[in-house]
Amino acid sequence: KDIADRIGTSKSTVYRIIKELGLKNTTKASQTMLYDESVLKSVRKEFRARKLEQNSTAESDQNSDELIAQLKDDLQHERETVANLTRLLDQSQQLQLSLQQQIKALKAPKQATTGTENASKTEAKETTDNTKNATEQPDKRHWWRRVFTD
Repeated sequence: KDIADRIGTSKSTVYRIIKELGLKNTTKASQTMLYDESVLKSVRKEFRARKLEQNSTAESDQNSDELIAQLKDDLQHERETVANLTRLLDQSQQLQLSLQQQIKALKAPKQATTGTENASKTEAKETTDNTKNATEQPDKRHWWRRVFTD
């Protein structure tokens, strides 16, 4: 009890430290165990080491909590960035589609005029072909037809 009072902890903590370190009592008066100054120094040293370890654990827990909070903030920022980029990509695709439709609309009148020019050229060719066929002799058939149809 005297060692516990000097260190500032409970009797059970002192007993546990003495047992873990394997320290022996010097004498025993009835049920009270008596220890010398070297045991007091060893127990005090071990108690301080444990206290420092607990403090460092508490500090590391606090550091871990701060790190987790920072990582959560970073993750939230990244999610917002991804959402913004997705929205911008969607807008870009919509603009690209509307530009393609405008280009098609501008090309459509050219194709229509080109189509009518081609149609008139085709009609002119057909007319000249028909006049050539009319002036040619009608007996220009395949030899097989001439043999069997006549």
